Amino acid sequence: MGLHQVEARISLTQLARNIELTKARLGRVKLLFPVKADAYGHGAVAVARLAERTGLVDYLGVANLDEAVELRQAGIELPVLIMSASRPELAGELAAAGVTVTVSTPELAQALERASALRRQRTPVQIKVDSGMGRNGVLLEEAFEFIRQLQALSHLELEGVFTHFSVSYSTQPDDQEYTRGQIAGFNELLAELDRAGLLPPLRHIANSSGLIQYEPQVAAGYYNLVRPGILLYGHPEVRRPWTEPIRPILQMVSWIVCLKTLPAGRYIGYGRRYRTEGPRRIATLPVGYADGLSWLLERSGEVLLHGRRASIVGGISMDQITVDVSEIPEACMGDEVELIGDQLSALELSEKIGAHFTEVILTALSRRVVRVYDVTGQ
Repeated sequence: MGLHQVEARISLTQLARNIELTKARLGRVKLLFPVKADAYGHGAVAVARLAERTGLVDYLGVANLDEAVELRQAGIELPVLIMSASRPELAGELAAAGVTVTVSTPELAQALERASALRRQRTPVQIKVDSGMGRNGVLLEEAFEFIRQLQALSHLELEGVFTHFSVSYSTQPDDQEYTRGQIAGFNELLAELDRAGLLPPLRHIANSSGLIQYEPQVAAGYYNLVRPGILLYGHPEVRRPWTEPIRPILQMVSWIVCLKTLPAGRYIGYGRRYRTEGPRRIATLPVGYADGLSWLLERSGEVLLHGRRASIVGGISMDQITVDVSEIPEACMGDEVELIGDQLSALELSEKIGAHFTEVILTALSRRVVRVYDVTGQ
């Protein structure tokens, strides 16, 4: 253990296994691995290096230019797709980055064309289509003409076209019907592009849950690439038999730094919201909401100590939490405590705070949480 007080232990060995299992399922379909948001809190550079070493990942996905530059500066050579919208003012930097840029507005397309012409190069781009998400992306009904016009720009190389699901994780019938409608609408666009001889080399629609729930529709036919993110980090949003061997790659731990017995009637934490009803043995851990531990876990959070669960009591502070270890008599100063792991999953924590996605927990982990990788990542 170093100087830090909380650490995330990340198994790149398990990550490689998750990639292998997913790629075996895909066959000839290409795999884009999203490493945006610091690889969902796992550390983008280390994760990208592992992905590159496996030889099974075809593309990496990031959210913005800063994330793309970080990978290139670290020596990552895999193709990188900036999946979100970029400002036209950054066209020069985008053209110079050596990555693929998502384009869905005439303003960015024209700016990138000018910047690429100045550099005497063709910049690879992919078109984002809004098939029902309502965020960035050219509207589905306008996409054919947009793509036709973009293909006339001599300094842009159209590499692919894609869209994104909004409720592919849901098992509700109306949500599933909506998802099938997104697939059908995008399929119509691809067919129209095909008939006109304008079909880009790459076509993709599937995120993790989209791949799991709609595999026959989104990993065949026109589709030749998928983008499973949280699945590869070990958290299938929905499950099928083939996903069972896929396991989480992150464990978050801290250590007991204070241990004492409080008598009945004592308050713990800001706001005096917790009061001991009898003598309670209370452990303090040097981790709080500044590390990414949601304050919403105040009344429902637990930690794992000596293989048993202990409840978080009192408010979650910026830098500390308090835990009732009265039922774990062997607890002592310096003991390691698990905050996230196999028996206390990020999925469980997200459900406790009312979030639909595991990513809410993982991407919240701050820089104070030191990432420690197994031997595969060294």
